[in-house]
Amino acid sequence: MRVNRVGLGPLKELAEGAYGKVYHAEHYRLPGDSSAIAYKEFTKQKADQARAAEDAVSFRDLLSPADRADLDRCTVWPRALVVEQGAVVGLLMPLITAEFFFQVPGKTDKKLRDLQWLIASPTQLAANGAQDVDQADRLVLLAQLVYDVARLHKKDWVYGDLSFKNAAFAIDPPRMILLDCDGAAALHNQRRKQAHSLAWDPPECAQGAMQDRATDVYKLGLAILRCLNPGKNAATMKDPGRVAGKLDATGVDLIARAVDRDPANRPTAKELYAYLRRVVAPFISPPKVIAARLATPLRVRGMDARMEWEIANVSEVIIRVGASAPVTVPVAATGGPQLYVFPARESGPVTIEAENRYGGVRVDLGELILYDIPPFDPTSLIGTLPRLAVPPLGAFTLDALAPALATVPRVAVPELPRLPTMPTADLTGALREMFLPTGSAGNPAQSLRFPDLSELVAGPTREIAEELTRQAREFAESKRESHLKALADAEEDD
Repeated sequence: MRVNRVGLGPLKELAEGAYGKVYHAEHYRLPGDSSAIAYKEFTKQKADQARAAEDAVSFRDLLSPADRADLDRCTVWPRALVVEQGAVVGLLMPLITAEFFFQVPGKTDKKLRDLQWLIASPTQLAANGAQDVDQADRLVLLAQLVYDVARLHKKDWVYGDLSFKNAAFAIDPPRMILLDCDGAAALHNQRRKQAHSLAWDPPECAQGAMQDRATDVYKLGLAILRCLNPGKNAATMKDPGRVAGKLDATGVDLIARAVDRDPANRPTAKELYAYLRRVVAPFISPPKVIAARLATPLRVRGMDARMEWEIANVSEVIIRVGASAPVTVPVAATGGPQLYVFPARESGPVTIEAENRYGGVRVDLGELILYDIPPFDPTSLIGTLPRLAVPPLGAFTLDALAPALATVPRVAVPELPRLPTMPTADLTGALREMFLPTGSAGNPAQSLRFPDLSELVAGPTREIAEELTRQAREFAESKRESHLKALADAEEDD
């Protein structure tokens, strides 16, 4: 991207270096980028600087969005070229943010917290109101410095002029960025011209060798050695033995190899970073996402949506849903899974972010999709239903059964024989006369004489008469003994 210098508007001078001046373009913003913009105007070797700036801007433009974001996080990388009358006269880059500055007591201006403050003595720090950095944070910052350079090496680029002035750091959380990145160059660029700062030049460059990955590693080794030994002579220190007691035996050997005069013996920036990352791991605890999910990706508009997470080493998380404003939610001090319910007002991607002083994480939970219920009018629905005509039913009568009964076949039942008629008005008296005739009271044998009933009954009633005769005889026999005993008792009483 190219921008006319006249379109930058008012410029406020910020600093001047060996090859240019830096201004704040207070009212200018790049399209689609809200970052405050700084303008670097070339003052020396303009043609060489213009070519380097064009390569740097093209390099960033060709990166993937993820790699571009990582580059912007690690560096102050050129984003556009500034032209005047058709010639490239400078470049635009993001303005360094406030976290990389500190306030000097008694002064209105702030100072950039560049790498030289990691080698300052306690007296120098106190005199300028600068904050000291403990051993753990120093290692974190140095690991980030190595990472920033290693990322360029991965893309076959060389940073070049690494020095105390060309890197800046923040303290809370610890963060390191590279400055003057228009001096970086691609390895395949055989015309690259990269500077050295005093006391940083690798041995092989004394014979005119071009800078490459090995020269970057040499300067990284010096940065680690010097920043771990702040104070007197730190700015020019080259003895790798001085890290003994600061790093373990592996670290001492690694730094010794990094500053070796033979480039073939030097480790890669990736090896340096892997070691420093392992060393600082016990001292820091960046956010750790154990679990996170959007439990209700599909909802009816107006209903509540629900998400769940478990994230360690943070006190709060930031939730973003679509284009809505982010919401900060505290994390339960007891830890463990946590539930968050929120009103679902719009569809869109759902993300959760967590950050502490040692790093941050961002988790994409997918899309929240809302549905609208169509309007519903019950009266209109009833009005469209057909009405069924049901004729009234008449009263039920037995005559209604006649047609149904007429279809049932008749069943023939044989007639029972008729019983003969006999007088029953004095049935008990007739039986008494039959079984106990007059004059037989004194003779039990005679009184129990049963007449022949064959003369009384005939026809179908004979069987009934015989059964009655049998039962009467059995009854008399059962009472015979008690009757005789009664007669004997009566005689004794007389």
